[in-house]
Amino acid sequence: MKTISIIAATVSGNRGAEAMLTTTMGRIRDRYPEANFNIYTYYPRRDQELINDSRIQVYSADPLYLVTVLLPCSLLLMLLNSLRLKVLARLIPESARSLGSSDVLIDLAGVAFIDGREKFLPYNVLTLVPAFLLDTPVVKFSQAAGPFNNPLNHFLARHTLSRIDQIFARGATTHQHLQSLSLDNCYVEPVADVAFLHQPQDMISDESRQQLAALSNRLQREGRELIGICPSSVLAAMSQRQDNSYHHQIVTLCRQLLAQGYAILLYPNATRKDEMSKLRNNDLPVIRDIVNQVEGDNNGSAPIYYVDFDVNTPGIKLLMSYCRLVMVSRFHAMIAALASGQPVIVLGWSHKYQEVMDYFKLGDLVFDFSQLNSELMMETIRHTLDNEPSICQKIKKQQEHAMASAYKQFAYLFNLLDQGKSCK
Repeated sequence: MKTISIIAATVSGNRGAEAMLTTTMGRIRDRYPEANFNIYTYYPRRDQELINDSRIQVYSADPLYLVTVLLPCSLLLMLLNSLRLKVLARLIPESARSLGSSDVLIDLAGVAFIDGREKFLPYNVLTLVPAFLLDTPVVKFSQAAGPFNNPLNHFLARHTLSRIDQIFARGATTHQHLQSLSLDNCYVEPVADVAFLHQPQDMISDESRQQLAALSNRLQREGRELIGICPSSVLAAMSQRQDNSYHHQIVTLCRQLLAQGYAILLYPNATRKDEMSKLRNNDLPVIRDIVNQVEGDNNGSAPIYYVDFDVNTPGIKLLMSYCRLVMVSRFHAMIAALASGQPVIVLGWSHKYQEVMDYFKLGDLVFDFSQLNSELMMETIRHTLDNEPSICQKIKKQQEHAMASAYKQFAYLFNLLDQGKSCK
């Protein structure tokens, strides 16, 4: 029976991480139905509440726990194992023992070891070192990494990533960055994001069922064309620092869409309903602010629908399905749209958006959020609607290729698991 540990992804909070996590577990269960999973998460208490599966164990991977428990206990367990003191090893916390007995650790960090994000470097390293100490194979599924021009980032990335069994790059730019480190464990080509393989049955949480059903019923009855907008709390925070109001431009765009006779759905791809004062991994406060401004103009009578509750990936995909097109500022909201065959316009902040949309021959629908202009977005929406058949055809043409590319990660993983940990 296989035991798989997964780190740097969560069930709650960032729904892109949830999509990657549940997809990974789902495809592994396709091959190994009886597999057990250890999830090392940033939100252990909330994630544990959401999961009702005896084959899934939840452990903390918040920074404090990594530093004070998992790292030192993994080091101690390594020493006890080397001295063959298995009786004493049983006293080590279960989180470390479970990692040590796992067949593999899968790292699902969406981004890691990137210049300009040096404050996250300790976390990027600490999520991996305990597995190195315990001789547990590590596979880094597709994600963005680099550039590595910062000397500290270059040093830590080079010495940490070289210890991993296999690294999968998400996109050509990341692949080039990794090659600059002269690593011999980087997969020979970039691969698509694992979430392209997501299936509805991969769901491991069931959140806000009644609220989701009520909103779905309202959307089904809406007679006007529905435009979906997925804002990002990350861009909202970045916009505040750059004196360029992301909120204001989205609000202006909503007003223009309503004036043109469209209905609007504002939906998140990161939710923490119980933490509405916090923007980290939480788009709900941004949606609330946009709705308050737009409804204030119309005395609450405008056809604007919105999510104000926690919702998982299948729920988000369901809501998206009612939309004629979606405009998104979250990476995995873009992936969800493309995987569903839905026209999508992207307001992003990194090369990772452009690479994926270029792959689908839709690079002209990607815009940098710092240059967001509501008039330009309105024109792009009209153009996209006018060319909907050809855009859908482009998406459909590349979907199978994207899925086949993403599956290469599992082909490698299954080969590793079939060989067994002892073959490392």
